[in-house]
Amino acid sequence: MRGFVTVSNGNFVLNGMRFRFVGANVYELANVEPMITRAIMDDAVTAGFLVLRFWLFQNKKTEDLIKKMNEICDLAAERGLKLIVSLSDKWGYLQNYKIDEDWYKSGYKNEYLSYVKEVTFALKNRDEIIIWELINEPETDTFESFYRFAEHVSAELKTISPNHLFSTGTVGGIGDKFGSYFSVFKKSNFRRLYSIETLDTISIHDYSYDSGIFERLDVLYRFKGDAKRAALFGSVAGISGKPFEKLDARYLRKNKLIRVPLTMRRVWNNYIKKDLDFALSIGKPLYIGEVGFKSHTNRDRSKILDLDIAEKFSMGVSGYMLWSFQAQGWSNDGHNYGFGLGEGFEEVVKKRNNKE
Repeated sequence: MRGFVTVSNGNFVLNGMRFRFVGANVYELANVEPMITRAIMDDAVTAGFLVLRFWLFQNKKTEDLIKKMNEICDLAAERGLKLIVSLSDKWGYLQNYKIDEDWYKSGYKNEYLSYVKEVTFALKNRDEIIIWELINEPETDTFESFYRFAEHVSAELKTISPNHLFSTGTVGGIGDKFGSYFSVFKKSNFRRLYSIETLDTISIHDYSYDSGIFERLDVLYRFKGDAKRAALFGSVAGISGKPFEKLDARYLRKNKLIRVPLTMRRVWNNYIKKDLDFALSIGKPLYIGEVGFKSHTNRDRSKILDLDIAEKFSMGVSGYMLWSFQAQGWSNDGHNYGFGLGEGFEEVVKKRNNKE
């Protein structure tokens, strides 16, 4: 797995061969002690993953974060792993600041820009890193400010670190007031964003399989810190989703995924296809930076995973990153998407990564 990953004809390429992968999010990887970092990465190898995605948000001295990144890269090189690293976050988790519209307009030019330039310069020769994401799950009311931010920062970093790929950790759309999870339906800005020459690869997130209006509102209000309202919508989502769970089980017994017309699951999946068609039209690989399936009693998530990876790969998706690998008690998910070793995912992941 040594060598820089490059892009050719809409695919990732490693040492002259197409590089398509199934990986996992371990978002706290850079925020734990060295022994825990090592153990998490060992678990990732046991699970069969090829790529890990995590946060390197600005919450410590830059030199300490660079030291941690070199530690992670050394461990990745020993284990044959590649990395996707997100450099900031709309919500401010594990980060010293929150991002707002003024930040996109000019605030990023203060600490953030100097931070990401220093980090990418220090790690420019680390071929374990595939992608630097400028920001995780951005949303904005004024797209022009965000566009100029992404254009400026990606151009600066591409000059500093030409062998690495750059993206933003978009859900699948950009620019709306209601929340980033609903911006998947707004494509004109998304396409304009990824037409920027120095953004090499296209990110989407996919939680469509369990998606419904009440479930999305639950997630939105959790992020906003309104636990009471989130719990209310979560309860309604649980009740309204019961009929679909039975329908899913019936089709899974036939090795099929069901996407009922006019449901949010079906609509979101259709928009993923539109994103992929766009990516292929401009010759940039599309990777799913986060994809998750909720854990329910008597639900075979490994079968859902196997069928969904097969479907996404057949469509032309280049990378598939599961949310969230709860290794060693870290990177826990609060929305019931998390998973660990021994839950049946390993066999599927190894098969799809050709590591059997």
